[in-house]
Amino acid sequence: MKGLKEMVTRLTTAISPAYDGIHQTVVHDFGRTKTSSKKSAMDILDESCLTYRSTYDGRIKAVRHAFRYPRKTPLMICPQQYIYAIPTKAPTDYDCIWLFCQHIESTSTSEGKTYVHFTNGEKLAINCSESVIMKQRERAAVTMTHFSTIPTISSLNRNETELYLPGFQSNLPNPDGFGAHH
Repeated sequence: MKGLKEMVTRLTTAISPAYDGIHQTVVHDFGRTKTSSKKSAMDILDESCLTYRSTYDGRIKAVRHAFRYPRKTPLMICPQQYIYAIPTKAPTDYDCIWLFCQHIESTSTSEGKTYVHFTNGEKLAINCSESVIMKQRERAAVTMTHFSTIPTISSLNRNETELYLPGFQSNLPNPDGFGAHH
């Protein structure tokens, strides 16, 4: 995969801004490793979407087409592997933290700060309220459910969805007899 060390995988828990003057982001993973990167979060997310056969813009457009989430739209990086991320702020904001839904266990607020608790036991301070993160998690769940549902054959016009590959015969029963080998 072109050796993208900053690529998002199923183990990515968050991408946060770096404030060290050298790097732009810190990629957090399930093993509690933090990888500093000179790439922006947007570049990392777009390159990751490309690896999973789309683009950041394409994924955002698909979600916005299905739902009215014009701002802080959940990002479907790879629906097949359930890799979805939610932004804490506008994605164009340097301070935006991207959280990866499958690793969020809970949220809490203490001394005026909001925290996300990940399933690996890690806790990360985030820059939005608990109500914002709850709304974001809800939007991501709706998005995940929508894009993981495979339409049934009966709900589609089969002739338009039939994939014909010369030299490849499916063993699936074919009710209309088209293309069947006897």
